[in-house]
Formats: sequence, C-alpha cells, structure tokens
Amino acid sequence: MRVMFVNPGMTRYTRQVGLPLGLISIGTYLETHGHTVKIIDHTVKSSDIKKDLAEFRPDILGVSIISIKSFYDSEKVSLAAKEFGAKVVWGGVLPTMDPDFVFKNIGIDFISVGEGEKTWLELVEALEAGGDAKNVPGLAYYENGEVVYSPERPLMNLADLPPMDFTLVDVEKYLDRMYGCKKAAMEYMAKGCVGNCAFCFNKKFHHGCYRMRPVETFLKEVEFLVKNYGVDCIYFTDELWCKNREEMLYQCKAFRESGLDFKWGVQTRIGIFSKEDFQIMKDSGCLWIDFGVESGSREMLKKINKGIPYDRIEQTFSDCAEVGIITIANFIVGLPDETIENFKDTVKMASRIKATQKTFFFYMPEAGTKLHGELVKSGRYKTPENFKEYTNVKYFYSPKPNLSEIPNKDLKVVRAHFLWQAFSKKQFNDDVAGHDLAWKYIVAVLKQFKDKDLSFALQLFFISAYEFTDVFFYAHFFPFTKKKYELK
Repeated sequence: MRVMFVNPGMTRYTRQVGLPLGLISIGTYLETHGHTVKIIDHTVKSSDIKKDLAEFRPDILGVSIISIKSFYDSEKVSLAAKEFGAKVVWGGVLPTMDPDFVFKNIGIDFISVGEGEKTWLELVEALEAGGDAKNVPGLAYYENGEVVYSPERPLMNLADLPPMDFTLVDVEKYLDRMYGCKKAAMEYMAKGCVGNCAFCFNKKFHHGCYRMRPVETFLKEVEFLVKNYGVDCIYFTDELWCKNREEMLYQCKAFRESGLDFKWGVQTRIGIFSKEDFQIMKDSGCLWIDFGVESGSREMLKKINKGIPYDRIEQTFSDCAEVGIITIANFIVGLPDETIENFKDTVKMASRIKATQKTFFFYMPEAGTKLHGELVKSGRYKTPENFKEYTNVKYFYSPKPNLSEIPNKDLKVVRAHFLWQAFSKKQFNDDVAGHDLAWKYIVAVLKQFKDKDLSFALQLFFISAYEFTDVFFYAHFFPFTKKKYELK
C-alpha cells in the first residue's frame, strides 16, 4: 500500500525542529515489508497538501502530533486526506493520552496508541487485505459516541527494528548548532524511563519500561549520517540515556571502537553516575549532559515523585565541571501548591550548582500524567476543549495556568534571569566558545524562515522579537524581585 506521513507545522513556534525519528522508524519498518512510504514535514518546508495527495495518491495518511502547537495544520491535512478518500490515523503522546479529546474535535479513522511500528504494519496489511482493521492491537477508534480500544499491544523488542532510512527526509534541514558543533543531529538509543515522575507521560506511554536498542544498529545510522551529511554531533533524544553504569560502559566502549568521529550529548538522571563515569563519558565523546533537577525543594521533589538522591545534586554538577562536560540543569517552576519558600529553595539551588546552563520551565499539566489527573479530579484545572484553546496556550514564556502560590512576576523574573545568563555566557568550557546558545536560537529562527510563506515569516519574526524582549525586560527591570530571591 501507499502510505503518507505528515509532520504538521506548528503555530507560533520558534524553536529549531529535529529529525522526525518516529515517522522515519515507522516508515522504514513499512518499507522493509514492501510498502511505499512518503514523509512530508511541514515543520521545515510548507507545501500544498492537496497537491501532495494528488501526486502520491496514498491509501492511508498518518499525522504525528508532536506538539499542541500543531493542531491547526494537523486538522487541515487530515480533512484534505479524508476528502481525497484516504484513511487517516493520528499518533503521538497527546492522542495516546487523550483520544477522547481528539475524536470529539475531528473525524479521523484511528489513533495509533503508543509506539507505532508493528501497529502500523498490521493496520496497513489489514486494510490491504480488506479485513477489519479494528481488530489490530494498539488502536483506538470512535464508535457510537465513545472511544473504543482494540487489544493492547505489548512493547516490542527494539532489536527487531532495522536501521532507519534517513533518505525518507531531507536530513540537511534538521542539522543544528550545538555547543560548538556545526551539524548536530537528533538520534535515539533507548525508549522509556525507569522514573515515575508525577508530571511525566512516560508511565502511561511507555508503561515505565526502559528498552535499549542494539548499539550496532545505532552506529550504522550514525555512520550514514557522518559520511553522507558531515554530522559531527549526536543529540540523544532518549528520555533516559543508560539506566545503569554497565550500559554506559558498554555504549562508551562501542563509541570509541567504532572509529566514527562524533561528539554527543544526552539526558540522564542524577544518582546513576560518578565522577569516574563522567570522565569515561568525556573520553568517549560526551560534550554535554542534560539533567532534570526540577526543584531545589525536598518537599516538592517528594510531591512530584522525582526519585533522585537530593544529596548528590550539587556533587553531580561539580564532578561534570571538573572533567569538562557541559551541563544543563532543568527546573520546573509553578508546580501545584509550590510555595514561595519552596521556590526560594529552587532558586538557591540553581544559584549554587556548577551547571553551565540553568533552564526554568513553567509547569503545564499534561494529559495522562498523575498530576494532571489529580488537578482535573479536584476541579483545579480544566483541560482545553478544542484545538484553538490548546493552540493558544502560552506555556513557553508565561506561567498559565499558575497553580502555585508564587506570583507570575516572580516566576518570570527568575526564569529570565537564568536564561539571560545562558544567552550572555562568554565561555561554556575550555573547548566551547561563549554565546553559543544565543547563536543557536538565532540560527534556528533563520532556518525556519526558509521555505515558509511570507505570513509565516512575519509571524515568526514578531514572536521571536516578543520572546527576546520579554526575557530581556524581566531579566533587567525588576531589581526588587531579584533582591527578594538574592539574584545577582
């Protein structure tokens, strides 16, 4: 069968986009079983979807919901495909977490629940044979005004997946600056996480299960990217890179022995690795590590069930600094019932630790997470009812909804203070020159101007200007608020 996948464009979004790894993986899996696949990515290039449909003539169209900012284009693409006569399937975190919301807002045929490779293959084969696709495990559909689930699909063995076919997309459009590297590409080594954070979708989406791919498959993909596109850095998109020391040693050894020249960066948990381990990672090409600290308050860490050893937070960043690894410390602020004292603990922690970059995110309730369920049940939060309401959420630079006891102004001033520090940093470490983060965002915005229509370009320009002005304003014009939190 002929299968078209669309990565929809995002409204009011200024960040650089990464390779659509999920679509590439599913597309590759279908190709190896004899089906014809085309991927269209509106995050990097606009297109006339009706013309695309007429030229490719797909039997089935898949839409990847990667952000709530993509609903407008997702709806447009899906309705065009339905008019064309193709079956339409949505996938991604939000459709998996809240299929009822999706089906109440658009008349698509199916939602692919969770990971999609085997589900898509069996769905395509069922439709090709003229059978009842509703019996395919891993699907949700709407019938008689309610969501119906087919049998649950077990998580697959990632060793069954072939190396991804990156020729399905224009790789050059996704390569990014990253801490001195010129061509960083997103890749993944594992799915899932061993954590059970109350704000995270992992527990429901991956059932809290961590699975690693064969390192040989991963390195085949890296070799292709290095040799064909000059990729010099891999940005692991894993929710958790290596759940223990043994896996780290195994991967680092494989990276060193591969003969491939690439740097890399990961996201992992505090408490897994020691200073000795960080040195091994550095010697194997590790350039940066992203840590989710979330809060400097023991009380809030317990409330969100973070599960990291509090007493090792500061030591972890000190160890990385000593071996020369760039570190990013991520914090979530405006958490439900977070007090000013809790917030002060977080600000003190962020000021103390030797992280290269400290990033503050405003809390946003995500459907399917433990905290979201508690807030909805108690009547403190109401999930958006339609695509427009979701699209208008401004969670990147505005604490709405603010479910904490902390004033909005305080949250924005602290966030802007640390973000401006990262923008204006003159040197990340001995190897990486400063202002790299600022250049990264500038290049990301400029790249998104290319291949976009004039209205999109103008919208992007004004949004980017607003975000920059917003950060500068809150970072520089509230001295009394900064004094309140002892910020210098």
